[in-house]
Amino acid sequence: MKSKIERTADNTWFVRVIHWFFQKCSAFICYCPWTCIILTTLLTLLLSLKIPFTPMQNDISDFTPFGAKSRVELQKYRQFFNNHGEPKAIYAFITSKIGDNMLGISQLNDTVDVLDKISRNFYLKTRDGPKNFEEYCSGFCLLNEPVRHFYSGMLISGQHGTDFSHLDLGYPITTVLGTKLYMDPNFFGVKVATENNKIESVADGNIRLFGGNTKQEPNNIRDVSLVVLQFRSELGDEVKAEDLRNYEHEILDYIHNEYKSDHINVYVLTDSYITEEIVRAGLTLLPFLVIGFTIMAIFSSITFVVSAYYLKQLNIYKIVLAVMACVCPFMACGASLGTMFLVGFRFGSILCVTPFLVLAIGVDDSYLMVNAWQRITCHRRKHGRFESVNVELKHRITEMFIETGPSITITTITNVLAFGVGATTPAAEIQLFSIGNAMAVMADFVFTITFYGALMAVVGRYEIAQELKNLKTHAEAETPSETSSTGSVTSSESEDCKFRRAVAKICNFLTNTWVCSVVLGLLAVYWYICIVGTVNIKSELSPNKLFLEESNIVKIFKQRKTHIIPYYSACWILVENPGDINDPIQRSKLEDLVQSFESLPSANGRYSTKFWLRDYEDFLRQSEDIDLPMEEEDEELAIEFSVNGSQVLIPSQPFGQGNELRQFLEWPEFSFWKGFIQFSLQINESTYQMNKFLVTTAYHGSELVDWSNRAKLLNEWRAVADQEKYRSLNVTVYEEDAKFLDLIETMSPVAIQSALWTFASMFLVAALFISHPPTLFVATFSILSTSLGVFGIMSWWGADLDPIMMSATVMSIGFSVDIPSHVSYHFYQTAKETSDIRQRLQMTIEAVGFPIFEASLSTSLCVISLFFVNLNMAQVNALVKSISNSLYIQIFAKCMLLVVVIGMIHGMLVMPVIFTLLDTVPRKLTAKSRKQHLSSTVTVVTVVT
Repeated sequence: MKSKIERTADNTWFVRVIHWFFQKCSAFICYCPWTCIILTTLLTLLLSLKIPFTPMQNDISDFTPFGAKSRVELQKYRQFFNNHGEPKAIYAFITSKIGDNMLGISQLNDTVDVLDKISRNFYLKTRDGPKNFEEYCSGFCLLNEPVRHFYSGMLISGQHGTDFSHLDLGYPITTVLGTKLYMDPNFFGVKVATENNKIESVADGNIRLFGGNTKQEPNNIRDVSLVVLQFRSELGDEVKAEDLRNYEHEILDYIHNEYKSDHINVYVLTDSYITEEIVRAGLTLLPFLVIGFTIMAIFSSITFVVSAYYLKQLNIYKIVLAVMACVCPFMACGASLGTMFLVGFRFGSILCVTPFLVLAIGVDDSYLMVNAWQRITCHRRKHGRFESVNVELKHRITEMFIETGPSITITTITNVLAFGVGATTPAAEIQLFSIGNAMAVMADFVFTITFYGALMAVVGRYEIAQELKNLKTHAEAETPSETSSTGSVTSSESEDCKFRRAVAKICNFLTNTWVCSVVLGLLAVYWYICIVGTVNIKSELSPNKLFLEESNIVKIFKQRKTHIIPYYSACWILVENPGDINDPIQRSKLEDLVQSFESLPSANGRYSTKFWLRDYEDFLRQSEDIDLPMEEEDEELAIEFSVNGSQVLIPSQPFGQGNELRQFLEWPEFSFWKGFIQFSLQINESTYQMNKFLVTTAYHGSELVDWSNRAKLLNEWRAVADQEKYRSLNVTVYEEDAKFLDLIETMSPVAIQSALWTFASMFLVAALFISHPPTLFVATFSILSTSLGVFGIMSWWGADLDPIMMSATVMSIGFSVDIPSHVSYHFYQTAKETSDIRQRLQMTIEAVGFPIFEASLSTSLCVISLFFVNLNMAQVNALVKSISNSLYIQIFAKCMLLVVVIGMIHGMLVMPVIFTLLDTVPRKLTAKSRKQHLSSTVTVVTVVT
């Protein structure tokens, strides 16, 4: 039998190049193995030092495509506040501990207490010294005053009853001592009494509750599930980002850790807190790295020892190789991630998944190398005669790399290309994930050759030296003929024959006609199930997956989904070119714009709109009607209210022409509109020129809890803003969750495009290694089938198509390449030895079957442990418990488990069956054609006779 080193001429040109490369690597590794080990270890340590000193940075908008409208809208929204600083907000979500209703004196008393504490007791470090919220706030300071006044109204009603003429505790409008207050920005999960004394939820899509012709019933409010306090402000350069984070932390720590109440639950939400919770979810993977490494190291040690004992090659260094097979991928991850951070990439928490992926890929390569080494050793012991350790070591290392090098290379290239396709997606987070994985896979390829290959050379030198010593010992005690038929070699041959007979039985089973028929039938059912699941997968979003299950943010999002989104989905309307507001026609056009938004089917209506122009119109009318001094006016007539609920005091002095906007904004009762308006001073610095302004209005509907329906609503807003008649106003809409909503329409096309490009890349790369079209077809089919299975079964498992699932899909396609590539390449190589299908399958399974089984089982055990963490939560460590509570970790775990199990089934069952069919059908057709030909020949001969 010719050695693998001598049979390279029959390969493709690319495989010959690979063989040449690995021959050179083998010579270098055998010459200086310790140098390779020391240099790679030092390089890993130096590069990995950057990782612990790189803080995690996460921005939930990084999943948004680069060309999405939401990015432009967010940029314009931020630019609007350039004069005031970017708006920052702290939200306090308050629910009742006693039942679900916040309409209790005790609950509202504690709510006002929280309002006072956050407003007055915490100080933000500014350029002008420490200031509390009431001191540094400018345009949005009175957003929570309706809650305070409503509480005062509750106290009054307790003393005087609800028949008091100046008190109406209603929704959406509450009147307290003549002051009208709009409660919809603060009260959520509201139920009101209608004219028939029927209790109805505001979110039921009951339009008559919001109709302009429907009279609000007095004191109609019956139930409030959630109260939200908003602390909005515009902060500019006078506040450092670190000081703002510290200020928010003080509030968070106090509310979540120190504040005690017997009546309410309080949860605080800030941008910095969201980022920190995403980071915390990512960091919970770190303990599992230790658990996963331990599981795989133990399993690898067991399988290495068992296989070595079976082949009579057992020594203590097999355990070293087993452990280092798991260390090598971590070294590659440390070096690659450290390099990424050194060149400027950010440390996203999604990169914490990379070590698990590379561990699964890396150990597979190591298993192949060790299995090849042991088979080569058996063969050399049986047929080889050697005198020099160095020559024999070089021969075995070279033959090992010749056999496994192309297989390792093809999986590396295909994985890198798969993640490279993922790096072209328009979402920054998926790009980061794909680039990190691609670099780690490349680093693992290098480290597998230089570090693990060198380590095998060191261990191999010891094993060959022991073999040579044993041969010399036997030579002294026995004759040469006896040596060939006795001792460990004979025993090893016997064990090897048992193994080969077992593999032969398996191959006979796989090539059985009935078995092939059953497998094909099951494969058809499998494809049907997976296609149905894939087609029916829903593009949906759930930011909860980014956080741990016990995180307060998950509780906040649950309250938000249940009580806020169905009642009050806010839309911010930015008008960048309002024109001359002194022109009645232009003001009418602006009013028409806002009414168009208020006319949409799910709009709450006029009462929910915060539009400065309506107060301005009232201001102008009242200033023109003044003809009496203030002291002669009736007290009740001196206070009026606009449709926005703003309190208007009739001015006591006339206004100058052209100066109305400035006087309007400087009037105390209207000064809060400065937060909604961007203006500039004229040359004479006495009048204001309107530049831009914001309008807010709200929408409702129980269907809005689905993100896909919210995406449709967002598109309705954009359609109104883009109407031709409003083009001159330059209108933009802004929705806080638009960065997520824009993903819904792009996820399916991006996922399909990425999958198609990936499969095309897989096919082209496989063609470089395998020139036989049928074998190439089987490899590509198995990759496609495995990926389809992961996607379809995840759909049946309850997964939605979201950014996390897209990242997991990219990972799955890359990972699904490994097993089909190993099987198809080795099967292709067996054609040089024999044409018998059973023998070819037997040689293939002998070469890669056990390593595939090792890698699949070890990875499965590593991943399955995640699903059992919750079985005994009372006894497990809280940190380990939190791992399984991170939903996005569970998604990756499920995908990895599926791709390993489905890939192994395809590699060990489906691919052999298809190879058998591809071999059987042509032979039967050829036999039938030959039979017909012979029959025709006989007939002709008979006629001639």
